[in-house]
Amino acid sequence: MESKRFSQIVVGGLGVVVNSKSEILFVKQRKGPYAGNWLLPGGGIEYGETALDAAKREIMEETGIKVINGKFIATYEMMGEWEAGKYHILMITFLFRSDLPIPPNFEGHNVDGIVWANPQKIKLHPTDMLILKDSGLNDLSDEEIKSALKDNAIKMNAYTKNLTRPD
Repeated sequence: MESKRFSQIVVGGLGVVVNSKSEILFVKQRKGPYAGNWLLPGGGIEYGETALDAAKREIMEETGIKVINGKFIATYEMMGEWEAGKYHILMITFLFRSDLPIPPNFEGHNVDGIVWANPQKIKLHPTDMLILKDSGLNDLSDEEIKSALKDNAIKMNAYTKNLTRPD
């Protein structure tokens, strides 16, 4: 089933959730091409749902934290290959603020862990390196990000109203 889902372009909503300590909300992905990595919460848009509502729903399903008032960051396009074949993902990404704690004993949907973390103290997935840089939440160089994406055979583009950043 998982490989069938990725046989088409997957379009999703993604959330960068930041608290007042400048920590970011991450989930340990259980399925998909980036399984086993700490990632920003997000997932597929359901028919009739806006991208913003999808990001909010995915954050709630994966972390138990309700967010409101997201601000558009960019749309990210990610392409690569994994054991199930090729993938092509478009993630419409929003920035949220929240100081809510992770609910005790909460088990997120399709995730194996949830954490608030300083982005300098967690192993960032290469895709999140670029997203967090564009969000103003890390100071990695463009060369560091390009190198990490290349090392993981990920082609990634960012599209905003002010910026088009090819891999």
